[in-house]
Amino acid sequence: MKKTFAPLAPLKKVRFNRKTLVLGSMLLIILLFAALIWRGVIANPFNRPVQNNEEINPPTTEEVNTEGETPPVLNEEEAGSGEVPVMEEETTAPVLSLPQEPMIWPLEGTILAEHHQVYRIGNTLRAHVGVDIKAEAKAEIKAAWPGVVDKVTEDSRLGWLLEIRHGGSYITQYANLLEEPYVEVGDEVKMGAAIGKVGSSAKLDAAEGNFLHFAIYRDGEALDPVQVISPR
Repeated sequence: MKKTFAPLAPLKKVRFNRKTLVLGSMLLIILLFAALIWRGVIANPFNRPVQNNEEINPPTTEEVNTEGETPPVLNEEEAGSGEVPVMEEETTAPVLSLPQEPMIWPLEGTILAEHHQVYRIGNTLRAHVGVDIKAEAKAEIKAAWPGVVDKVTEDSRLGWLLEIRHGGSYITQYANLLEEPYVEVGDEVKMGAAIGKVGSSAKLDAAEGNFLHFAIYRDGEALDPVQVISPR
């Protein structure tokens, strides 16, 4: 018996239009490009380019020199330490000449305790240095000689105290002041200038009450003011 077969349906010819070919080609190129980037064959164009050292770390203000200035030259020791040397200002004390005029008394009054007079504090005997001059409370004290204020302090024994340095290695000391003096350390004072007021701030001096403790030193040695200054 003869079999007859029905003819197959004719195959449809696949026809790619022009648009489909272009899209397929672009997709293939993109896939190939991505594979090359992943393999590291070519650089990723989307990465931020690396800047050079100058762009990443711009020089600080200290490293920038203004126009026309030459950077300082450091010696080996300074360069090794990495520190810029600091110019220190000279703070030398002024040189004082010995005054020509004689020293004057800082105020008028009776001497309550003389130089080297022995006095008692509790069970202790002491030799008094300088003189204690009786005065009214708040009486003004004058500088005995021109000079420069060398010390201003509140002493535990003599109360408010100031010292003035003069030429010839002389120092005059004024203590038992009412309060902090009128002057400060480093001030230049003229002879006879007001420097403070009489008070009763001393706790362990030979005299008591309102008086001025006045002493004179030369090269660290205490002198008797009565012998230094003209007779009262």
